Amino acid sequence: MAKSFSKRWQNGEISNFQYIMHLNTLAGRGYSDLTQYPVFPWVLSDYESEKLDLSNPKSFRKLEKPMGCQTQEGEEEFRKRYETWDDPEVPKFHYGSHYSSAGIVLFYLLRLPPFSVENQKLQGGQFDHADRLFNSIRDTWLSASGKGNTSDVKELIPEFFYIPEFLENRFNLDLGEKQSGEKVGDVLLPPWAKGSAREFIRKHREALESDFVSENLHHWIDLIFGYKQRGKEAEEAANVFYHYTYEGSVDIDSVTDPAMKAAILAQINHFGQTPKQLFLKPHVKRRSDRRIPHPLKHSSHLVPYEIRKSSSAITQIVTVHEKILLAGTNCLLKPTTYNKYVAWGFPDRSLRFMSYDQDRLLSTHENLHGGSQIQCAGASHDGQILVTGADDGLLCVWRISKDGPRVLQHLQLENALCGHTATITCLHVSQPYMLILSGSDDCTVIVWDLSSLVFVRQLPQFPVPISALYVNDLTGEIMTAAGILLAVWSINGDCLAVINTSQLPSDSILSVTSCTFSDWQDTNWYVTGHQSGAVKVWQMVHCSSQASASSKFTSSSTGGLNLGDKVPEYRLLLHKVLKFHKHPVTSLHLTSDLKQLLSGDSDGHLLSWTLPDQSLMASSNQG
Repeated sequence: MAKSFSKRWQNGEISNFQYIMHLNTLAGRGYSDLTQYPVFPWVLSDYESEKLDLSNPKSFRKLEKPMGCQTQEGEEEFRKRYETWDDPEVPKFHYGSHYSSAGIVLFYLLRLPPFSVENQKLQGGQFDHADRLFNSIRDTWLSASGKGNTSDVKELIPEFFYIPEFLENRFNLDLGEKQSGEKVGDVLLPPWAKGSAREFIRKHREALESDFVSENLHHWIDLIFGYKQRGKEAEEAANVFYHYTYEGSVDIDSVTDPAMKAAILAQINHFGQTPKQLFLKPHVKRRSDRRIPHPLKHSSHLVPYEIRKSSSAITQIVTVHEKILLAGTNCLLKPTTYNKYVAWGFPDRSLRFMSYDQDRLLSTHENLHGGSQIQCAGASHDGQILVTGADDGLLCVWRISKDGPRVLQHLQLENALCGHTATITCLHVSQPYMLILSGSDDCTVIVWDLSSLVFVRQLPQFPVPISALYVNDLTGEIMTAAGILLAVWSINGDCLAVINTSQLPSDSILSVTSCTFSDWQDTNWYVTGHQSGAVKVWQMVHCSSQASASSKFTSSSTGGLNLGDKVPEYRLLLHKVLKFHKHPVTSLHLTSDLKQLLSGDSDGHLLSWTLPDQSLMASSNQG
């Protein structure tokens, strides 16, 4: 398993983040155990600059050295401790503390429930002294990288690369005052984050995936999971920890004294554990990534081809094994094989399962919403859950079970979700993020939990009914369209950006999508399909960026969306209008391999937008 993953990482097929996560899992580390939580590396050493330069090796930490040896003085001190250690009972070590422990995890996740409570428990019921809390990324780096503190060699946790919320004191916890009189609130970020936790996470993840880290990460893997973890190699690399932190270093069952046994267990549980050793030889180096030109980034070069003409409007486009499958009005293709589809909108108000190839009726289900007509439907990736929305404002969640010799589909009602006061106009099910998103004629969007089937939150009121919804299964970002208003939201309901997409109030957005190629690279591109037949490509940029400053935009322009005193952090810039459709664009699909953007209209025309080879060469050179 480690081998095949190592090969894929070496070939640039999986990201550095995915690979480190995989190694942690193989070494028995995971989110459910604070004493063996996933360990991630510090990757940067520059927390001072206004602009982060990822092409400069000086911006990065020394990945070939443990945290205690990031400075010459630190390394000398720890080596001296090792050489002069003289205790017949306790084997020599460089570090008395560890780079990963329950205390370190709770130190970082202090602002995030339920870790806040666990942090207080660890400190005897209250938060530690304000000066000792996680308060500044720069100061934490300086302490951990051996600048003046020999008891601190901590590495990072995975949250530093994907969850901005843990850096903000969103729950207004009373974290006390420092000796300087300053109240502890949000974590202080480096200047290059422009005061934004989200931008810090984005740039930090970019640093983790940068060429420099890709070329040097194997050294860090050698230290944490590999051949430099133990024995002579560890000694030479100044990477030896207290003996109880190593797996198998003590046979706990042979300790007869109960007090001694409890002391050893407490030591192991509280002071850190070294991961299981996965590699006994030097780890292979990664080759540089193969960069694929991004069709949205280079959308000015996209060329349309009509590849199919369907007899009815195209409302859904799915690609499976190089095949393109389409659904028409009042139809939904059913995962996982997509050889069936669900249809509704019949005079008897039934829902029907049909075979995709022959349109053969497989089963009919009546009275699913009493006397109300189903308006839209969504399904989970595994094909086991179907969600229907009707004109009574109800969402019904059904479990699909197969039964009997003719393999009839049975629908069992799991729950009816009440929250909307008018017809459900659109819905989206995201199994990776376990949520259901529903939009309605009542101008609201509600987020529901797919596992517990309860209300999570309602987004702020929109000025007009909701016309399209999308959840990106990689980033968790939510896209909402209400008339001509496009908004992008975080998974936790923060409005990231909002814009009126057209001068014409009648040019409604009927379809939206974004990119699921990567969870970190070029994720800020979005596409909207319009009533006028236009397909528009949008780029989301931070308000502090130059591109944003040069665009004509007023901060009050939230398009009639009531966000209170919160101003969105990002702006949507129109990158390109793709014109070819003569009818309203009712569905969009960007293939996950980035080969093509597919768009379908109300008259059944399916277009494929692709980058031609010549411009592809030129544009990838620029890109």
